[in-house]
Amino acid sequence: MKAVKYTKEGVVIPSAWVKGWGTPMSVRRGTHMVILESPERKASRQRLGRMIRKLRRAAQELGPLTPEQIAAEVAAVRTHRARRP
Repeated sequence: MKAVKYTKEGVVIPSAWVKGWGTPMSVRRGTHMVILESPERKASRQRLGRMIRKLRRAAQELGPLTPEQIAAEVAAVRTHRARRP
């Protein structure tokens, strides 16, 4: 940890620590952290975010489920899982 330097702006780490990770890394700075990720990981994270937004939007459009609907879905999933070999 002697190579790490603490400055007024934050922490500076040596570039040798991230060399050898392969593809170019994307570096983002959060409130209390630095995020290092590969382009593939960034694309995957963005895809997941889009899927979650679509799911939330669809759930809003459908409206709240009744307890009977929830029980029916749970029963259907349990039945499907019980039939697996």
